[in-house]
Amino acid sequence: MKVITNTPLVEQRAKWARRVAPLTMLFLIGGLITNFLSFNQPEYFRWTLLLLGLGFFSAIVSSSLVNNWVREPRADQILSQLLKKFGNDYILFNYTSPVPHVLIAPSGLYVIVVKAHDGQITVNGHRVSRKFSWKRLFRFFADEGLGVPITEAENRANQLQKFLNKNLIDEEMPEIKKVVLFSHKDVDLSVNNSDIPVMPTKEFKSYFRQQGKERIISAEQRKKLTDVLGGE
Repeated sequence: MKVITNTPLVEQRAKWARRVAPLTMLFLIGGLITNFLSFNQPEYFRWTLLLLGLGFFSAIVSSSLVNNWVREPRADQILSQLLKKFGNDYILFNYTSPVPHVLIAPSGLYVIVVKAHDGQITVNGHRVSRKFSWKRLFRFFADEGLGVPITEAENRANQLQKFLNKNLIDEEMPEIKKVVLFSHKDVDLSVNNSDIPVMPTKEFKSYFRQQGKERIISAEQRKKLTDVLGGE
């Protein structure tokens, strides 16, 4: 299996994460100080609201940057590890196109959405829900929202399709397949009638081995896709 990762982008985003984190602390500490000052000088209260608002927004941005670009294993590292024993006709692209993770496999072209959420998660058709827990409440800023993974995968597939249409004019390419992977070791995943494949890491390799029995991508298509997705 080959892996092509946009390492400069990863390093750049990690640097931003390390810059935003201390800025968040400054905003929050500043808001705390102006809050105390506002007891005797009410004009400081507006500064309290401003600084705490900036601190709240900055904390959300910082959490997202840290979770995606600093905390290991990152999504690209998880996928690389899971696929490392597959053959050289499997090529994983990380952050090299408009879509974070794209896999060329003999059985097709895949967009993979990685979610690092734990807890009890239920997939029913297009809907994905996560059971509430007090543990999540206490780590509010450190825990990204689940979002709508099925819709996210579909949107990314559409993005990739537009990108390929623009760069591979008049070339016949296979339909883009979608996969959602829940990578956390403590996820309790229940999948019912999902619109697309949704799975934990323990099922990921067996899924692609099963898919590998079908050969769709030709050597010529693989070469053209690699040139475009790898930025060559």
